[in-house]
Amino acid sequence: MKKIKNNLATDVNEKITLKEYAAFSSSTAVSKIATAMSGFFGGLVASTYMGLSEGAFATYSTIIFILGFWDIANDVIVSSFLDKSRRTFGNWGRFKPWIMLMIIPFNLVVILQTLPINAWFPEIGDTFKVAYLVLLYFLNDAFSTFYNAALTALNARRTTNNMERGYIAAIESILSSSIGACGTYIAMLLPYMLPNASEAERYFYGYSIITIAAIPLAIWNIAVTKERISDPPKADPPKLRQVYGQIIRNKPLMIYMISEILGQGMSIGYSLMTYAFIACFKAEQFTLTFFRDTPIQFEYAYKGENYAELLSLASISSLVTTAVSLFLAPIIRKWVDDKILYMCTRLGTGICYAGMFISIFPFESHTPAQIFVRIVVWYAIHGLTTGFYQTVPGLIQMATYDYAEYKFGERNEATVSSLKNTLSRILGNCTAYATNLFLIYVGYTAYANTPELMPVEAKSSLVYMFALFPALFCFLAVIPMFFYKLSGKKHNEIVKELEARRQHNLDEIKQMQQTIT
Repeated sequence: MKKIKNNLATDVNEKITLKEYAAFSSSTAVSKIATAMSGFFGGLVASTYMGLSEGAFATYSTIIFILGFWDIANDVIVSSFLDKSRRTFGNWGRFKPWIMLMIIPFNLVVILQTLPINAWFPEIGDTFKVAYLVLLYFLNDAFSTFYNAALTALNARRTTNNMERGYIAAIESILSSSIGACGTYIAMLLPYMLPNASEAERYFYGYSIITIAAIPLAIWNIAVTKERISDPPKADPPKLRQVYGQIIRNKPLMIYMISEILGQGMSIGYSLMTYAFIACFKAEQFTLTFFRDTPIQFEYAYKGENYAELLSLASISSLVTTAVSLFLAPIIRKWVDDKILYMCTRLGTGICYAGMFISIFPFESHTPAQIFVRIVVWYAIHGLTTGFYQTVPGLIQMATYDYAEYKFGERNEATVSSLKNTLSRILGNCTAYATNLFLIYVGYTAYANTPELMPVEAKSSLVYMFALFPALFCFLAVIPMFFYKLSGKKHNEIVKELEARRQHNLDEIKQMQQTIT
């Protein structure tokens, strides 16, 4: 039997190969380290490392907030182009060439965004710094939209098997949880590896090396991935109005997206985590005693300055609970529906952050060591939901793609992904703007390099908001899922119907090729 030319499997039941799993795992592992480092350091670039004045920082934040709404037009243009185009590029299929085209400029811009301008060029003024950051933000948005939309569409077509989707999600969960924390570990080690460099320079060197290493692994992942879900032969591309009409009428997708977008509100709390640690612990010194009055008792003396050590300890504290969660996720998923797991995960995360707030209130009555221990305890308990949170949402989104194909005959993954990312980024842009304004309001920018002088009210506000925002938005994200009906038996029936349709599409493609040859 002759192989199909656009890298499709010859049978919808063809299994994902070990080589594909290996390529996906390697690429994901390095990507998660880069993401963790970006999450740890990224917000500090403009607020701390660039040396912007308070007025310049406010100006930059406002410009980025306004530019964030460009995502609406940008994502619509890119995603509709990808989904409407039916052109395949030989064995590379529909999406791989666009990923390959964008991978180098996208990563180059990311590296340039971490350039330690203030440390290397202290004479440069605020105007140039703001213009530099804004330009790179615009370029990053343009390249990343194309790259991520194409990659998401490609990933969504790797397999038709729901169990294999679960395996891929589980691999990503394990790597996210066990390796993702490496961002804070690298941040902890950088002062010892580069003792003569500033914090901004350490971030630039560390992030550049990891980003460069990620490129060949990403290319390998793309090269071995197959598109196993094909479009019907000679299918006319749908019009943009029709595509968005299908998305709006995809009720399970809309409910899921509303829940996920509400969940993105957690980011305002997460973005405050590093600032809270800087404010509370950078200038403090204390000793922590573990397993007190037991044969394995030991002490950890924190000398201040390298607050990344404390963030690393927080990450380490959740490793055991996260491992338990990752082990239980695929087992429990056999008997409990994804919708229920999703809702329980959101509720559990919200309860953990609410408990964190309650345990550190009032702030003034606790020492820095007590505050740190309380944060770490709740962070560790939060690890029990991590495996489910990393696995289940992606599987629910895959199910909504199946529903779209079942009801309308079109999957439109790129458009759905871009629309979801657009709405998430708009909300994320609003929360980032609110975070920056909050930092200015509490006086963080004035004391970023002298946290020992920061008023206690500023410190308490940072810690409270770090706990309250994730709790609030987790609880809100649960509400829409009460109306989600695509689960269990109904989804299984849809999948069986789709398998028959997909095999029919492949048979038609093979018949057309035999006729041509």
